[in-house]
Amino acid sequence: MRKLKNIVLNNLHLKILSLLVAFLLWLNITSTQKTRFEFFSEVKILNIPKGILIEKVEPEKVLVVIEGVRSKLDQVNISKIEVYVDGRTIKKGKNTLKVFVKPSKTENFDIVKVIPDKIHVYAKPK
Repeated sequence: MRKLKNIVLNNLHLKILSLLVAFLLWLNITSTQKTRFEFFSEVKILNIPKGILIEKVEPEKVLVVIEGVRSKLDQVNISKIEVYVDGRTIKKGKNTLKVFVKPSKTENFDIVKVIPDKIHVYAKPK
């Protein structure tokens, strides 16, 4: 019993200090770890030319993957992330347009990818 007590109490201050350092190191690593978050978002068509009517969009939703520090990623409001295509070049028939995300970069996250990165927009004259 005396030997066990001696093992526990010997250099107790160093043992407590090592536990504290280990805890702070764990806290630092978990708070700065990058995390990915995926969500589906509907694609908006901006700048549709006059005289053009959109018949169909394929696909209507795309997968957006964002990455950031976990603590800041928790603060992101995904409803404020806008996914869109620029419709200025839309003509009658099938159009393939690149998908953009706004904001593309903030201090809280980066856009890693958008799947698919292009969509098909079918249009006809009004």
